[in-house]
Amino acid sequence: MRLANFISQGVLFLAFALATNSLAFADTSRPGRDVDGPTKVKVEIFLLDIDDVDGASQSFNASVYYELRWNDSRLVNDESGRTLPLYENWHPRIQLVNQQKVVKHFPEMVEIEPNGEVIYRQRVYGSFSQPLELREFPFDRQVFQIQLAAASYNSEEVQLVVDSNSRVSDIFSLPDWNIINWNAESSSIQSLHGDGAIKDMIEFTVEATRRSGYYITKVIIPLFLILAMSWIVFWIDPRETGPQISVSVTAMLTLIAYRFAIGTNLPKVEYMTRLDLFILWSSILVFATLIQVVTTSTLAKSDRFIQARKIDLWCRGLFPVLFILIVLGTLVFRIGL
Repeated sequence: MRLANFISQGVLFLAFALATNSLAFADTSRPGRDVDGPTKVKVEIFLLDIDDVDGASQSFNASVYYELRWNDSRLVNDESGRTLPLYENWHPRIQLVNQQKVVKHFPEMVEIEPNGEVIYRQRVYGSFSQPLELREFPFDRQVFQIQLAAASYNSEEVQLVVDSNSRVSDIFSLPDWNIINWNAESSSIQSLHGDGAIKDMIEFTVEATRRSGYYITKVIIPLFLILAMSWIVFWIDPRETGPQISVSVTAMLTLIAYRFAIGTNLPKVEYMTRLDLFILWSSILVFATLIQVVTTSTLAKSDRFIQARKIDLWCRGLFPVLFILIVLGTLVFRIGL
């Protein structure tokens, strides 16, 4: 019994040693390193979906499929569709440069064709960092980028070539964006190690415009109605202080509650967007209405009713004109902070 156990353990150890030895002597060096010129890697990218754009974190979520192809003459064989683990062969060590957190869906395997062509396929889903310029929000146009680079090789060792089959999906899960253009091109990136090396990179860009209908119907129009409600005081007798103050305060409180309600739908950035400017000036206009009510009520109580009435008549036309100027200055031409 002891002899049988000893023999079985010896066989297992020998098998492990042979497997380890084969991996140790596997040639994972760059193909074609002994000849002039970099190893060419053809990159095909298929952007499957973009389902979320977060202006606050300057990121977007995307599902991406990419395929790499390169030739390795050392792997020429008579077998078709042979698959091997990725780490057993040389590979360009492609990295998604602007990824934040992604999940890989396919196993780390490569397919080897009889002519020595190596094919690596992968699909990832996750978040990608993207600086967004939101000053024109909600009428902005953005460019989303997915960047792939050969992290361990400079441009003299590995050259990334865009495959003509790269494309985007016809339908995305973004209800508030229109995809208007896309492009895939070769680029370069400076090494982060401070050695001055230039690395090849593929930039896949998607240009999109935001659909502003949601913000027009859910933010701008309701805010106009709150403003219009505050203008009712211009048609109330200045001597009726109670109703005037009540309408003005109600409009102001409604506006405050409304701003809290829509706050989650607005990008949290340090600068003022178009919509921020519109909401700010509209709030100032509602507050100005409250100041006007206090002024006319004071004049009416001081036996200057005619003067108070004239102010009301002027405000009936002045405030709508000011609102039109706010719309033109913030939502149309963006004249502001």
